[in-house]
Parts: sequence; structure tokens; C-alpha cells
Amino acid sequence: MADQPRHVGMLPALESPQHFGGLHTLLIADIFYWLSPRLPDKYSVSVEKGLSMTNERDEPERFRPDLRIDDGNTGGGTAVAILTVDKPTFLVDIPDRQQRILTLRDADNNLVTTMEILSPANKTTNGMVIFDHKQQLLAKQGVNLVEIDLLRNGHRRLKDEKLVRANYVMSVLRSGSETAEVWTTSPGQPLPTIPIPLREPDQPVALPLEQIMQEFLTKSGLGRRLV
Repeated sequence: MADQPRHVGMLPALESPQHFGGLHTLLIADIFYWLSPRLPDKYSVSVEKGLSMTNERDEPERFRPDLRIDDGNTGGGTAVAILTVDKPTFLVDIPDRQQRILTLRDADNNLVTTMEILSPANKTTNGMVIFDHKQQLLAKQGVNLVEIDLLRNGHRRLKDEKLVRANYVMSVLRSGSETAEVWTTSPGQPLPTIPIPLREPDQPVALPLEQIMQEFLTKSGLGRRLV
């Protein structure tokens, strides 16, 4: 019996409203289960744990990242690098957008990294403004930002001419950096292995997006039904 056809990279049919909600939810879960055993002991990863911030009027604002990594500051080992991170496609300069009074309030003040898989709501005009506002607040507080955009339509948060014709975009903005590392792929191209940054001097954890996507396609049966 011949092997079933195997799709490489993001399957365009998954961008449809019928399938993207499930993809979004299950990819977050799969990334959680990939990262959890590979983080140094002092770190913890959680899904949709709320963030509390205040604006210039000292009014609370609540946000929920898809996934967050916290540093418990209790010591522990260092993550073992098993995979090689792919070289970024290019770098994008981050403009300095001044915010007035910004305060990140976390139970232990130890948020390290957030990860977002962008949804259609994050890429509409109003939703993009809200999402961009949240990411700016986090960046100003020294949080590493990882964004995975598997939707070809809608607004891009990063503004650069090299992104105009990009299909799928993955970006990492490290704390204190003035540039974002950007990976781009198209349908039929494998998704990259990207770094999930931690606090210095701990080394980033490699996240193999192609492997995780293939596992999702296999477990859900969509790789067989939609190709």
C-alpha cells in the first residue's frame, strides 16, 4: 500500500474559519507539551494565564497571551540544545514607540516570554490596534515576544517592505533588542525551527514548528483529509 501524501508546512486549507480555530487551540497545546519538559527547572510554562497592566490613568487592563514562560528564580539546570535553530530569513528594525506610564503587574514579577499564534481577530483593524498595544506594553517591560502568524490575510504587526509578499511569518523580539528576527515561509515550504528565548545566560529552547505541525496534521486526520 502506498504511503499517504504528506503535506509540508502550513496547509492553506487550515486558514479557513472551519479549521483555524481548532488549529489555533491544538497548536498551543502541542507547543506547551513540547516546551514543558525541555525548559530548565526554574522555568514554568502556562497557557492563557492572565496579565495585568495599568495605563497612564492607572486603570487596570487585562490581557491573555496564548502562552507564557515564567522564571521562578529558584535555580535549576540549563536547557539542553537538541535541535539547531534555523537562521532568520531577515531582521526587521523596531521603531521606538514612546509610552507614558507602563506597569506590568505579575504575581511574582517574573514574566520572561510570551508567545502568540495570531488569530483573525488579531489582524483586523481594531483587533490589531489592541494586540499591538499589548505587545508594546510587554516589550517596554523587557518581556521576550514570540509571534507566529499562519494567516496570509490581514494586517501585519511588523512593518517592513520585505514582509509585503510574505505568506507565513514567525518573529522573535528579544528583550532589549532593537530588531526582530523574522522567518518567512510559503505553502509547500517547511516551517522553521525558531528559538524561544529565556533570561540570560540561559540558552533559548529550539521549537520545531514543522515537526509540531506534522504531528497536528497526523493526530487530527486533517493532513489526510485536506491534502
